[in-house]
Amino acid sequence: SAPAVRGKSVAINAPSSDSEHSESSPAPSESSLSSLESELGGSDKISKPSGEAGRPGRGGYNLEEQLGWGDSGFKSLKRFVNKAIKKHLDVTKCRSQQDRKALDTVCDLAIAEFPDLSTFENCWPVLDLIQMHLKYLSSRAR
Repeated sequence: SAPAVRGKSVAINAPSSDSEHSESSPAPSESSLSSLESELGGSDKISKPSGEAGRPGRGGYNLEEQLGWGDSGFKSLKRFVNKAIKKHLDVTKCRSQQDRKALDTVCDLAIAEFPDLSTFENCWPVLDLIQMHLKYLSSRAR
């Protein structure tokens, strides 16, 4: 199945040397490569930091700081994602065991509610919140 297109559409204008079908040249600020990358979810999006969220002392990072939305923005995203997890995911399983469509549903709902999430590559802040919440729930269930 084709990946869901989220947020914005991108027109690719390639210089004539790269394409036989070129009808116009790109704007000076936009090369054909950057247009292609943004359509494929590339370099114009904020990529995930290395390490694991919630483990800043062990090579990971603080998700709230990386998101940069401040305390109240982060808390409202976290509340929204936690409700979506209860509604759409199997809380007895870790993130890697979840149905891919269910994870995509949670990400799509979060992007609809918080459009700024579309600037993050592969919706990684939401996937990190899902991972941390499911990890928390499984530790409580033991």
